[in-house]
Amino acid sequence: MFNPEFQFYPARVESKKPLGSLSLFEMLRANMNPNDNIKDVFRRIAEAEVKGDTKLKAQLKQENLYYFTPCVVSNGLGRGYADIVGFTGLLVLDFDHIDNATEFKYYIFNKYNFIVAGWLSPSKRGCKFLVKIPVVKTTDEFKSYFFGVAIEMEKYKGFDGTGQNCVLPLFLSIDGDLLFRDDAVQFLKKGKKIDEFIPSNYAPIVLQTGEGEKGQVKRLIMSAVNLIIDNGHPQLRSAGVRLGGYVATGYIDINEAENFIYDLIRNNSYLRKGVDGYCKTAKTAIQTGMKSQLFLNTNK
Repeated sequence: MFNPEFQFYPARVESKKPLGSLSLFEMLRANMNPNDNIKDVFRRIAEAEVKGDTKLKAQLKQENLYYFTPCVVSNGLGRGYADIVGFTGLLVLDFDHIDNATEFKYYIFNKYNFIVAGWLSPSKRGCKFLVKIPVVKTTDEFKSYFFGVAIEMEKYKGFDGTGQNCVLPLFLSIDGDLLFRDDAVQFLKKGKKIDEFIPSNYAPIVLQTGEGEKGQVKRLIMSAVNLIIDNGHPQLRSAGVRLGGYVATGYIDINEAENFIYDLIRNNSYLRKGVDGYCKTAKTAIQTGMKSQLFLNTNK
């Protein structure tokens, strides 16, 4: 029976020391039926999502929900790549801002037999899925499987590519209709990261876009930055490069893009400890990203 163990952590994300270990089955049960206090937190998160208050939503998660690292086992001293002592045979897929999240959950789970489990996010507008992969030995090998499955998943609206980071925290959720299969097959297809920002030799195509596209760009970047709770520079750089690609296409003005990501840095509980340095990283990353255009994926 496939039931790997991994660590869980306290609600305050500043702590990098795990509280202990639990099995996959135990984590899934926790997501199906949390206690009443946590249910109230989820109610407030859902309200924040409806109001578009992403800052409050992130704050509620980071201050109240304990979290897991289902892809790796660490040495108990931290959650960086250097702290990894083993892998579990799982990777996480995350989809955000989906209007028909419940239907989407059933569709993805039923379509792909390598999905071990699927459930809704606390806002009920996102989905989380666990994929069964071989137990790898390195982060590069882990990423190769993530990029392999991303080739298929990026065609769906809301796909979040930050799951390539195997130590990314997975916060507790609530879904009494969580889906699970104990006969999931291993996903065996490897892929390579497509460098979307190789300087282009072609003349740029600047689109005539509106507030809807700009809002989508902001939600994507905000989602990526809000997940940062340690190891800030590489994760922020990835978000900044992505934002620069959207600037190059005309979805958002360069000055607005810079001010937007600076505000995200100032409001992030981890990044705000070194605002000047992180803002410099973001600015450089945006300039790098502007060397090649990035287009929004509008497919359902």
